Amino acid sequence: MYIHWEKTFVLNNDLIDTQHRILILLYRKLDIAIKANESRQTILRIMLEMKKFTEFHFVSEENLMHEIAYPDVDQHALVHTELLKRIESMLVKINRQQEFPEDLLYFLNEWISDHILHEDLKIANYVKSAVRRPIGEHLYEQYLLLEEK
Repeated sequence: MYIHWEKTFVLNNDLIDTQHRILILLYRKLDIAIKANESRQTILRIMLEMKKFTEFHFVSEENLMHEIAYPDVDQHALVHTELLKRIESMLVKINRQQEFPEDLLYFLNEWISDHILHEDLKIANYVKSAVRRPIGEHLYEQYLLLEEK
C-alpha cells in the first residue's frame, strides 16, 4: 500500500478535507488495480480519473483562496500548475511505456503528503481567521458530511 488517509492530513476544513480524501481514495484505487493486475486500459482510465479530479480540486481550492483573499494565492496556484504539468508529462511517458503507473503513484504519494502538511495547512489556518468568509461556508457541513443530523 502506497498511501492511505491519516489523521495528520485533517486540516479541519470540510471542503478541502473531503477533496483530499477523494484524491487519496483514487490513489488507493490505482494501487489496487496495479496489484490486481488489471488491464492496461483500466489502469489508464483510473489515471485519467485521478488527473481530472486533481484539476477539479485545484480549481476548487484556488476559488476558496480567492474568496477569502488568501495572500499567497498566486504562488499556491503556481505550485498546482507545476504539478499538473508533471502529471501530464508522466502520463505521456506511461502511455509510451517509458514509465510505469507505479512511478506516478509513488510520486503522487510523496507530493500530496508534503503538500497537505505544508502548503494546504497554511490555507486552512488562514481560513480560520479570515475576515472574508468562503462562499457557502455554512453549506459544507450539510453537503459534505455523511452523517445525518
